[in-house]
Amino acid sequence: MEDANTYRQALDDFRRARSKAAMQRFWAGIRGRSLDLLPYDEISTKLRAVSRTDRGIKQVPLKDIVGSVNRIQDFDRNFLPLRDDDIYRWAGVKTAMTSPLAKGVPPVSLYQIGDAYFVLDGNHRVSIAKEMGMETIEAYVTEIKTKVPISRSLTSDELVQKAAYVNFLEDTKIDQILPGVDFSLHLIENYPLLKEHINVHQYYMGIEKNRPVSFEEAVRHWYETLYSPVTAIIESSGLHHALRDLTVTDLYLWLLDQQNALQSDLGIELKPENVLDYAAGKEGIKSGSGWSTAEEQIMQVLLKGDEQPQNPYQDCLFQHVTVALSEDDPDWIALEQAILVDRCSNTAIRGVHVKSPGTQKLAVEMDVYRQRFDQRLSEAGMKGKFFLREGGPASALLEFSLLSDLLVLKLSHPPAASLMDRISHGIITILQQSRRPVLFVKEKPLAISSILLPFNGGQRSKEALYIAAYYAARYGCQLHLLLVMKGLDQDEVNRYYARTYLERLGVKADYHQGSSESLTADVVSLAETLSVSTLILGGYENTTILDRVFRQTIDEILAQVPIPVMICQ
Repeated sequence: MEDANTYRQALDDFRRARSKAAMQRFWAGIRGRSLDLLPYDEISTKLRAVSRTDRGIKQVPLKDIVGSVNRIQDFDRNFLPLRDDDIYRWAGVKTAMTSPLAKGVPPVSLYQIGDAYFVLDGNHRVSIAKEMGMETIEAYVTEIKTKVPISRSLTSDELVQKAAYVNFLEDTKIDQILPGVDFSLHLIENYPLLKEHINVHQYYMGIEKNRPVSFEEAVRHWYETLYSPVTAIIESSGLHHALRDLTVTDLYLWLLDQQNALQSDLGIELKPENVLDYAAGKEGIKSGSGWSTAEEQIMQVLLKGDEQPQNPYQDCLFQHVTVALSEDDPDWIALEQAILVDRCSNTAIRGVHVKSPGTQKLAVEMDVYRQRFDQRLSEAGMKGKFFLREGGPASALLEFSLLSDLLVLKLSHPPAASLMDRISHGIITILQQSRRPVLFVKEKPLAISSILLPFNGGQRSKEALYIAAYYAARYGCQLHLLLVMKGLDQDEVNRYYARTYLERLGVKADYHQGSSESLTADVVSLAETLSVSTLILGGYENTTILDRVFRQTIDEILAQVPIPVMICQ
């Protein structure tokens, strides 16, 4: 009699489960979601099951059981029943599981792929265990290894993506050449393009080495010299966090596509990290690349000794320099300063002349500018290109400077002291928004030989320290450090940081003390007394309007010192 009551209760439980399944599928359909069980046969076939291992009996979380071997039409993703004619079997199994007279229920049999489980035997037992609110179930587990792992949240779209990735791995054997490296794409139509990248790399390696290069050798060299450096830039930029739907390899292909398009359009060589900043900005995304990672880049340059770098850009801090060629600089002092700024053998200078919208400039006039620019670079034994842009000078230079490492300007009109002048001044706009160091030259271009660095421990001030250390360590420039004292415990922390950093690089420096309240006067006095060639200092620490109005020290220094000033943003 008790078993009969248990059975009738089980019939009612089935009807409630069926009703719940119908309602959930209705709402899932409206939302465009799937509640189907994952099909084991399809997944194991598409993902190339390569081995199986008996894992014995274990307690498996029911939430991780999301698929079935042969009953995918009978239950949904939550193992709610989908067929009305299954009522008697379902109720019978529940009675056997719950009756006081039952002798126990045998373990179910499951296949495991990744962290997802598939029912081989025991679909009804799993359904009933979930309906009863149980958290785990006893199961015989067989682990199936596939070419790529899956999660229990796998969707049909993700299965298509993973299957395409498996086909790519089968075609290239890249997982055997570089085991453990994930080259998966969200945009699966780009797998042929990814393979083409490797094939092109193989072709040029053969030309360079003057011998046949195997695909395996090409893959390893491509990974080490191209893929890894570019994806490291992407990962440090945070771009993959802003575009979560795309994989790092998706972004690798996107970045190189942007680089190739821009290089073709502009006719100049571009660094991937600079292209990333520029292209991300065009998409309305602010990446974290650029000079916020200057310390790591500079340490790589300074600590590598005489070893030839794999990345040709790493040996030169300012490989690509943008120079403003303005009518306020008829002698092109800014260009002369750019020629002196670095000692790299392959520096490229981009001369940019910005004309106001609607201003009529004859083509012959622009040709004179271009010829003059080309002739001066030829005399200096350097390469570069002249560009004409239209618009506001500040915005045009800021946009173009993203494709370079340094912006050089002739400072003809330093920011004035009045509130409105400060808010509207183009130099303030550049200092606020620039993502590259800005080098101002006023009266005379000077080679960087003796550096004065005010240091207050701020992030921008640290970036100034990194750049000053580069010149001191790489080219033997004399370094004078002005420690900006605020009368706080932090003063000693800042002093220790600067000394430790420079000692690590083997850089000797002269140390001076100054006050934050008299910083402008201290800088002007030391610059004259020490006969320094260049002042390097940190820029604005934030971008608020208060910073623009009240942080006048940088502007005062720009107005009073005659030597070139590099401001690190």
